[in-house]
Amino acid sequence: MLDTSHRPAAAMGRVPTARASTEQSLLAGWRHGLSVLNLRGNPDDAAFREGVAQALGLELPTGACTTLANDTHRIVWVGPDDWFVIGAKGKAATIEARLRQALAGQHVAVTDVSSGYTVLHLSGQPVREVLAQGCPLDLHPRVFQPGSAAGSVFFKASVWLWQTEAAPAYEVLVRNSFQRYVWLMLERCTPECGLVVRRFP
Repeated sequence: MLDTSHRPAAAMGRVPTARASTEQSLLAGWRHGLSVLNLRGNPDDAAFREGVAQALGLELPTGACTTLANDTHRIVWVGPDDWFVIGAKGKAATIEARLRQALAGQHVAVTDVSSGYTVLHLSGQPVREVLAQGCPLDLHPRVFQPGSAAGSVFFKASVWLWQTEAAPAYEVLVRNSFQRYVWLMLERCTPECGLVVRRFP
């Protein structure tokens, strides 16, 4: 079971409104330790696409600002020949080995960047409004939907963000050096609604 704890606005030295409740709060939590790899290759090469699908059991997203996921992996489009591959904790070496084996002989690059990034989960009723305070992306459901992904900023931190559920729910790839800053800004953006901390195993 997921561990959650409610951090109302009063706990942050602010005066909560009468409307603040767990149901109306932002739900946020770090997914520490996920495997994060950077993959570079030619999406026009059928052998490259087939190799990625063979290694990950997942088609390579080739459309700009898109992401695809299955039960074990997520691939996030970063640029015309650039992707993030995200997997379970402690699996970076395995994912890298599978990609290298499936793509042997091709002009590709596979780099484990897990030590540099952490994934932040964000969901709850006010999530779009909270993100809008520091992120210029248009997250309206007509524009940004499950499967959408884009690089942007959250205040002064560079991030990569994608939507996982229509609920809505998002994941944000954050550089480790920005973790404390991003969390501080989340706290400052949620005095009215409150912040519920979600703890992942």
